[in-house]
Amino acid sequence: MPRAQKDRQKNPDLVAMGLAIRQRRKALGYSQEGFGDACGIDRSYMGGIERGEHNLAMVNILKIVQALKVNPSEFFRDLDPDRKFELINADNAAKDSAKLRKLAGVELTAAGSKPRKTL
Repeated sequence: MPRAQKDRQKNPDLVAMGLAIRQRRKALGYSQEGFGDACGIDRSYMGGIERGEHNLAMVNILKIVQALKVNPSEFFRDLDPDRKFELINADNAAKDSAKLRKLAGVELTAAGSKPRKTL
């Protein structure tokens, strides 16, 4: 069943914010569920935040920033125009790379390990 959200264009600011959250969450080693618990936000809602599907209330933004262990000013620098452009391009490149690996039948075995051919 397709999502209605797929039919609408996502707000680039919300997408960039979600990417910034995802990047920092992963750098801290959190799973999406673990990070949601740390923020007091449901994992599925957190997934929507990271995909740029939710326009957050300030109270939730501050919960997330606190769980990321950064100052709000540091977090919001990720949303400066030049950094936002870098985040979106890096995410698109990662998605394109994953698609190419899948088409080529190559999968990554573990973080930092070499890709292997799938049968």
